[in-house]
Amino acid sequence: MMVKVLYFGSFNPVHYGHTGIAGYVASMPEVERVLIIPTPHSPFKELSILADPQKRLLQVRAAFDGISPKITVSDIEYHLSDPLYTINTLHVIQEQDPTAELVLLMGADNIGSIEQWHKGREILRDFRIWVYPRIGYDGETFCRRYGTKTGIKGVRFLKDAPEFDISSTAIRNASH
Repeated sequence: MMVKVLYFGSFNPVHYGHTGIAGYVASMPEVERVLIIPTPHSPFKELSILADPQKRLLQVRAAFDGISPKITVSDIEYHLSDPLYTINTLHVIQEQDPTAELVLLMGADNIGSIEQWHKGREILRDFRIWVYPRIGYDGETFCRRYGTKTGIKGVRFLKDAPEFDISSTAIRNASH
């Protein structure tokens, strides 16, 4: 079964941490495809802090271009109806490619709050999740905790993934 890793984000702005993680995951032998999924707007973020969606999409495409033939940038969320919830996009991708094993890639800063996401428990039940380390977040503990719960498809901590001391928030704050 083809493993397709889905990397969602606002990428506001996209930076070397995003591209570094995607490149690392693309280098994993079990991964056939890494799909980068920028969102035009996130239910968790104020619209006022997000750069123009079309410009961000172009920046994301440029940033990931040439890193790996396994990496593709998708504009799928630019064609879906609001609200843009991860679970809805996962279902659309699953319908388009029913033979792929979909894996949701997220940072350690997000795994701790996934149960507060729209249908977060359904995501945990129906999709595998890979968590990459983020400085200041104990993703490994959350992954271990989910590993002991029933009804979880699988949560894996990518302990050997590179850690990048950068965030889009820090970049935005530095430019103001």
